[in-house]
Amino acid sequence: MNIQIIANGYEKHAALFRTRVSERSAVSFDGEGGTKVELLVDAALGAKESYRIDAVADGIRVTGSDELGLYYGVGKALHSAKWEKDRVTFLTTKGVSTPDCAFRAIYYAVHFYNWYHMAPADEQERYLEDLLLWGYNTIICITPAVNLDSFEDQLFLTSMANLRRIFGAAKRFGMRVGVILHPNQGLRTAPHELDAAPLEFPALRGDLGRNLCPSKEGTRAYMENIWRHFTAPLADIGLDYILTWPYDEGGCGCEKCRPWGANMYGTAAKWIRDEVKKTFPNIKTIVATWGFDATVDEGEYAGLYRRLEGDMAWVDYVMVDAHGAYPQYALEHPCPKPVLNFPEISMWGLAPWGGFGANPLPRRFQRIWDSSKHILQGGLPYSEGLYEDISKVQCVSYYWDAERNWQDIYAEYVNYEYDASLTEEIIELCLCIEQNHACIGDKVEPTLPPAHRARELAEQIDAKLPERVRKSWRWRILYIRAILDAKRYEKFPYGSEDPKKFRRFRLFSGDLLLEDAEAQALFLELWGYYHCVPHNGENHHTLPPYGGTKLQVVI
Repeated sequence: MNIQIIANGYEKHAALFRTRVSERSAVSFDGEGGTKVELLVDAALGAKESYRIDAVADGIRVTGSDELGLYYGVGKALHSAKWEKDRVTFLTTKGVSTPDCAFRAIYYAVHFYNWYHMAPADEQERYLEDLLLWGYNTIICITPAVNLDSFEDQLFLTSMANLRRIFGAAKRFGMRVGVILHPNQGLRTAPHELDAAPLEFPALRGDLGRNLCPSKEGTRAYMENIWRHFTAPLADIGLDYILTWPYDEGGCGCEKCRPWGANMYGTAAKWIRDEVKKTFPNIKTIVATWGFDATVDEGEYAGLYRRLEGDMAWVDYVMVDAHGAYPQYALEHPCPKPVLNFPEISMWGLAPWGGFGANPLPRRFQRIWDSSKHILQGGLPYSEGLYEDISKVQCVSYYWDAERNWQDIYAEYVNYEYDASLTEEIIELCLCIEQNHACIGDKVEPTLPPAHRARELAEQIDAKLPERVRKSWRWRILYIRAILDAKRYEKFPYGSEDPKKFRRFRLFSGDLLLEDAEAQALFLELWGYYHCVPHNGENHHTLPPYGGTKLQVVI
């Protein structure tokens, strides 16, 4: 089969299309003749970032309302195509496809020596292209003061170089970028006379690092210097968003600051905005509510919502979400500003996150989305690496079409990344993995039949997949998860009355496989995909914990 691309000047889009097709099918791109794929941008198509795919003589025409819309149209053409060894059949859309949510971000946690921190630049840019094609239009990154002693630290220099590389690549595609800034998170060397008062519920809200009291003289000036250091190096690239964060880094329990979320947090967030606007006058501001009213309702949500109609009218979006079910307050009380979610696709129910491979949770995320979609105008899933790739696709698919269901999303993902003929088996495999993952997360004993079924399915699917797919990291992390789960669930302390058994199993189940040569080889393979090596215990979020010891193996 020969494909003739008529790029009409959109060479970046054409190059991305050609690369992705060539990887999956033995077609040729020899100029004249064959199936035509025409790429166009036409502002008359409608809303920003929209697209349509039409059948034309001898092929298809992909039209975007703008250049981002054309990328999304190219992505849809690729993801929905029928793939064969030496032929591709492209499908059309039923009219124009327009995103339901304008804000479709992914949050990169570019610290803790995870994949975003450690992966080579070419891999990171390739992955950014993948996320773009699925519908993301924004990259949000953290600025990790929690680990720093000074701005001369190599960790800071590496982090800023990472941000510049990621944001530079995103901007070349026309995406938007933003950073998370913490209102009162100082460096580890911050003056102790500025220390914040302890929080009442630190275990549930989080009070990592050196939190300072904004009510004390000198704290605002100290923090402004930090905010400048994290944003000034990005002046030539341009920031579109700042996102202020209340907890885990953050919070003060003194009489003048509490309740933090309803009181000093909003005031300090305004300080951040005022400082950043000096360099980025068109910056948009998102205020997060992570950890609000944990355990005890201190009126943080109610107080913030009142302020959003008064002295915080400058806020553009409010991010509302939690580790578990969607916060009930937000479901019962209209927010004065557009609401975004923050799906916990990395951590929930598994430790270390990603340490055993992929973590698909399709029914969980569908359930949470269905409970909250009526109030949402987008979101930014929390990501620490590659292992939640399929969940990233699930989330952005909801932002594009709020009524999509997880089965349809997974089928499209399997069609593109694996093999459409194995859709039912791969979906069943993911559901088996989720079943026991959810049990452990909800402190319910897992059961062996789904674990054994997952291993059986993984081995059967592995034997049927094309070699290219069978060797791909996306398949390998799913396959590895099925094998390691079967091994570790066989060693779960069933029937034990120990109230801490679920936590101990989550944290130390890697220890149970120390004498298993196959498991050790699979762990090492995961480290290779993650580009993680032992580094003073700092990358424990993605490495098997081995009892919390500092690993000595270096790949």
